[in-house]
Amino acid sequence: MKDKVKLRVALPEEEDTLYSLFVSTRKSEFAILEWDEQQIEGLLRMQYDAQKAFYQQQFPNAKYEIIMYKGLGIGRLITEIQQEAIRLIDIFIIPEYRGRGICTALLREFQHVAAELRLPIELNVLMGNPAQRLYERCGFVVTDETPPYLLLIWEVDR
Repeated sequence: MKDKVKLRVALPEEEDTLYSLFVSTRKSEFAILEWDEQQIEGLLRMQYDAQKAFYQQQFPNAKYEIIMYKGLGIGRLITEIQQEAIRLIDIFIIPEYRGRGICTALLREFQHVAAELRLPIELNVLMGNPAQRLYERCGFVVTDETPPYLLLIWEVDR
């Protein structure tokens, strides 16, 4: 898996690619609404822009990467190395590539980097998000609850 999955820094001119990846992971959430494509597109654009602004404000030194699998951009990873921890800000893979071990491979590689830096990894996950099970399988532990989010931490063996 490792040889097929790569991370590539997202370039400023790839904003449309990042937006398309975002839409592919969120659009199905709005299928129950009886909205037309233009209304759904407007809502998705608003959500994407708000998320982007929030991340830029809260994590000014974040690294934005595109998850590549066999040469295709299939997701996004946003991280920030902070003084006390590495922050996993956001990770997603488009639906048709989920369940193949790609996120597990990325998390394991990320843990290897954290171990070398002797830093824990912190992330927030929405309560009820199935990804929580993946994080827990990879050794992350819930350390705080601030509804609707859980704080999970992976500690390097010290």
